[in-house]
Amino acid sequence: MPSAIVDLSGVRSIANSERSSVNTPDDVISTPFGLSLIEIQGELNLPHEAPINVQKNDTNAEYIRNFVTVDEIKHAVNFGQLQLDEKDPSKVTLFIGKSQRLLGSIVELDLPLGVMKIPLNQDTSPENGNEKQKEDIQIVDIVRKKMIFKQRPLPIMQ
Repeated sequence: MPSAIVDLSGVRSIANSERSSVNTPDDVISTPFGLSLIEIQGELNLPHEAPINVQKNDTNAEYIRNFVTVDEIKHAVNFGQLQLDEKDPSKVTLFIGKSQRLLGSIVELDLPLGVMKIPLNQDTSPENGNEKQKEDIQIVDIVRKKMIFKQRPLPIMQ
């Protein structure tokens, strides 16, 4: 059975900090109070698939801007804008495009969750002739809060 080593050297400093570390990976989005989970009720109006071989013009520029390709193989959708309330740090609003709005709150998790960075391409099979050095799995951050949107998305009238 495969096994891996989890590098716990940075856990103490992460656990003692109030918010996410400054050196979080580029593909992790952090809020002013650190990493958080998002819990959504209902169905969001999101694009279903990325446009392929479509020329960008004035009519579809905003639609195409919603899509991001990662490593030329994975498609991601930019689905909204998150706004934290400056007056009340426990309230949050999530806008989905120009058609939906969700009102929510920020709560502490009962049990914090660890975020792990698992390296890819850990090929250590002896058949290849040259064994690659195994990288350890790292604990990158700890998630302590979650944003809960208990109600269904509200339509935005234009």
